[in-house]
Amino acid sequence: MFFFNVSQIKAANKAAGLHWFEPSTLRFFKSRVLSTVYGGRFFVSSEQGPNGVRAYSVREASEDGGISTVGEFQGWATAAQAKREAKRLASLLPV
Repeated sequence: MFFFNVSQIKAANKAAGLHWFEPSTLRFFKSRVLSTVYGGRFFVSSEQGPNGVRAYSVREASEDGGISTVGEFQGWATAAQAKREAKRLASLLPV
């Protein structure tokens, strides 16, 4: 499946009975989801840990609505770094 936007990823996650995008889940982890989807399945989120530092993670949406972390959780210090990684991963997908 190819996702054109985060809204489609959210809908697939909800339809699968999963809770990744529920407001209470996002609030608990102080998560933010950036709006761009790369390669139809990669996107970037940020979370703020107990130390107050916000860091960025690259996520992959699967056809079944699941969300997985690609690489290390909060592995990027800046949004720009995480976006570059998401773009790089998307470029490796078959056309």
